[in-house]
Amino acid sequence: MAAVPVDNSVNNQRLEYRADIQPQPGDRIPSIPQPIYPYYPDEELKEIVNLAIRLQRPLLLEGEPGCGKSRLAHALVYEFSQRYKMNWPYQFWGIQSTHKAEDGFYTYDYVGRLQAAQLAAVNRQDENCDPGNREAFIEPGPLWKAFEETQYRTVVAIDEIDKAEPDLLNDLLTALEDYRFEVRDTNPRTWKQANEEALPIVLMASNQERELPPAFLRRCLYHYIEFPNRDRLVEIINARFGQPPAEVVTAAIDRFLVLREAMEEDKGEMEKKVSTSELIVWFEALIRYPAEEILKKLKAGLPHAGTLLKSRKDYNDYSKLWG
Repeated sequence: MAAVPVDNSVNNQRLEYRADIQPQPGDRIPSIPQPIYPYYPDEELKEIVNLAIRLQRPLLLEGEPGCGKSRLAHALVYEFSQRYKMNWPYQFWGIQSTHKAEDGFYTYDYVGRLQAAQLAAVNRQDENCDPGNREAFIEPGPLWKAFEETQYRTVVAIDEIDKAEPDLLNDLLTALEDYRFEVRDTNPRTWKQANEEALPIVLMASNQERELPPAFLRRCLYHYIEFPNRDRLVEIINARFGQPPAEVVTAAIDRFLVLREAMEEDKGEMEKKVSTSELIVWFEALIRYPAEEILKKLKAGLPHAGTLLKSRKDYNDYSKLWG
């Protein structure tokens, strides 16, 4: 990791995402299990992120699948970790269609409590599993953990929010608006309140698979991540792969953009087209060969088409585009 001046004066009210501290490709930090890569937001995206931080409102990010929505949270965590020389707190919640809002708050081990009750009934009670102690069977979720943070503003990434049912969205936004939620499985019921000095920074990503309720949208800030222009794609590839030969980058991106433009003409706005993440995978496959061989392959057609074309129709329509 690049050396960064130490700054121990963390001020949660004045946090600012600058995108001026970038990792080496594949860097790791303790709070994020995946490798971290450079992330280059435009000025508009940086501005809306910082507005979300200052206004303490969740930020809804939309854009094509593979455009880097979920990686933005990693960029924030990496930058804050490096700037303040600490393991900045991070929580992730990947929404599934079966989830309820409680899954982001906590899960309750009903089976474990039943087993503890059965053991207690035959005088074999485990002192660590008292069935009368309901809190012993609660497993905190990502939002519970973020609300428990007492010192730093946890970055919370909620992915594929558009898979959620309306009830989940309403319950979630109520919790994020008031920064508290009800714990219904304690007796009596209790409330979990976030620390006012360390309110979470919530980034939510949507692939636009379904419309989100107007009441949900009213409470969010919003940004659409546009597909990168050619110069930004060059920047992404150079940063990701450590400045590969310029002629290879130029030829690959030229071929990729021709493919994408053909898909845009045929598919229109809503159907899936090749994405930035697929460009990265494709280039990773290409650079296993010497530069001369890559250029020869690109001149002949679309090498490793299976990294870009993900259906039989797309393969038939576009793999021979340059034949």
